[in-house]
Amino acid sequence: MTHEPPVPPDNQSPYPIAEPPHVHHAPPPAPQPEEEQSGPPRMLLVGGAVAAGVAAIGGLTAFLLRRGKSRPKAAAKAKRKR
Repeated sequence: MTHEPPVPPDNQSPYPIAEPPHVHHAPPPAPQPEEEQSGPPRMLLVGGAVAAGVAAIGGLTAFLLRRGKSRPKAAAKAKRKR
């Protein structure tokens, strides 16, 4: 619709059309920045995790490469002499 039909004064909506004014409170105080843990203990943990990941990938690669070579190939059965 391009226009609103006229509304009689006795037939107004019981709900407010516009938001009533309200009081703004002061913003909460900013949280205190905590010191980040970036010393040697954290570096040791990161280095240990990287080393464990590299060792796991290397072990899996070696396992998969050996797995294919360790199976004996099916050769024709030789006849036994009795």
